[in-house]
Amino acid sequence: MTIINANHYLEQLLAPAALERIARLCKFCLRQRAITPAMLVPALLRAMGGDQVNDIASLHRHFNALQLTKEHQVSYKPFHNQLRKESFALFMKALVERAIALRIDHQLKAASLGAFKQVLLHDGTSFAVHRRLAADFPGRFKTISPAAIECHMTMSLSEQSPLCMSVSADTAGERQFLPEAHKLANCLLLADAGYIDRAWFEQVNDAGGFYLVRGTQSLNPKIIQAWRGDGREVPKLAGLSLKEAGRRRCRAEVLDMVVKSGKVEYRLIRRWFAEEKRFCLWMTNLPRAAWSAEQVMSLYRCRWQVELLFKEWKSHNRLKGFVTGEKAIAEGLVWTSLLSLVMKRRVAQSVMTGKLSMLKASKNSTTWWLPLLEAVAHRALTEIRERLEWAADYLAKNACRTKQRKSIQNRTLEGVLKGLNA
Repeated sequence: MTIINANHYLEQLLAPAALERIARLCKFCLRQRAITPAMLVPALLRAMGGDQVNDIASLHRHFNALQLTKEHQVSYKPFHNQLRKESFALFMKALVERAIALRIDHQLKAASLGAFKQVLLHDGTSFAVHRRLAADFPGRFKTISPAAIECHMTMSLSEQSPLCMSVSADTAGERQFLPEAHKLANCLLLADAGYIDRAWFEQVNDAGGFYLVRGTQSLNPKIIQAWRGDGREVPKLAGLSLKEAGRRRCRAEVLDMVVKSGKVEYRLIRRWFAEEKRFCLWMTNLPRAAWSAEQVMSLYRCRWQVELLFKEWKSHNRLKGFVTGEKAIAEGLVWTSLLSLVMKRRVAQSVMTGKLSMLKASKNSTTWWLPLLEAVAHRALTEIRERLEWAADYLAKNACRTKQRKSIQNRTLEGVLKGLNA
């Protein structure tokens, strides 16, 4: 059944008729061209999902390598001209949105928290691009990389896959790319300290949503009420600022507080890490009655999944600055890289019945993913099914998650979720 699901997913997404229709809607291919969308997309996915690819010439070689006849191979100039169209980025973005929207029945069931409709992880990652793009994508570190792109992503914890993404200059403010507050009803969003926005927190609260964000060391709200980690109240801290309630005032390792910054009231959890000699802070609106301080801190560990996804994206799906000064090509290849990531994850999750390690699956993508794309490009329908079956067998033997020692099992995603759902 999983093979049928994966086969149907690939057919819906990469069928020539579907690609042609999306290309026309995006005005990427309005006339019959030597380079058709059905020829171009599998070639780009093959390049992004495998070898070291640094420039457009490498992408061109991948394109010609997939063609069965000499007549279908093209020279470099028309290939480059096709990618430099402004509509190229729109076309690849539309394919990413379709790849995310198409659901496969088999999803990661374990990564779910019954208390919420959805658990979302939001973060951003940046990388340097060609210096000729400095006017379009100015970088924060001018001397090191005058041009840089930042990708702002919202990821679903249950599906282990991106839900939406925005591309901006590295200098653009991060908070403007947070999900719209009214869409987070009964959802939980985890984010790092770069996304602290109290006005947005209030909007999420009013919409019936929840947030859990890492606090910065500069936070200094007024304490209204405080409790130790064991639930005992600490009345002497009421009315003090957070900075005043240091280690000399209270030696408790964990403090669970209701605090106020201006007119905004929220819950703040503070933990002292003795080895590092510093405090860590978490801002949230999760109710104390349902979520203890320890549970909230454990829950925040799930945010690390988006960091692992970024690592996989950059290391094994070629999210990097290509040697090009064309804005459309640079942006289009970012979306192509994300399409490669989404499709690989979806297909691997659907054909793998056991506990899948996406890192191992991505590291071995030249073995199982590239042959599959070749069959798709050549429209070898019987061969696609055979290669999916082979991929399922290969991943079952070579991409299983390593069993962790008992002492660290509670730090894994499954361990955290099991502890919270207990």
